[in-house]
Amino acid sequence: MATTHTAPLPPTTGISSDQFQADITAALRSRTTLPPYDEVLRLIDTLKGHLAPLVEHAKEHVNEHQPREGAWRQAIAGAEFQLKAGPGNGLVSATHRLQALARCLLYFHRHLNPDMAAGDR
Repeated sequence: MATTHTAPLPPTTGISSDQFQADITAALRSRTTLPPYDEVLRLIDTLKGHLAPLVEHAKEHVNEHQPREGAWRQAIAGAEFQLKAGPGNGLVSATHRLQALARCLLYFHRHLNPDMAAGDR
């Protein structure tokens, strides 16, 4: 897939990089066993709370400055799907949803806050 280089989105305000990183790390933690179901559900809700304002910020910026930017529209559509999707039928599917949300949040966080992301790598 070819990517286009466009001007970065402006940084969002009021976002704690440390909290994002802690939540993403918790979601993507490598484990030999699955986490407790209630922890997975709590983290899903937490990550959705972090992701929703980033998606809204990205939509506003893209509509205003880059109305034909297909890559951002695709990323936004994927994030909106993740925000609407439930945890699934059990612990395994909920864990997969959690990890998908974490990866989506990481993508938006890094692209919307490039100055914060430089320290995350």
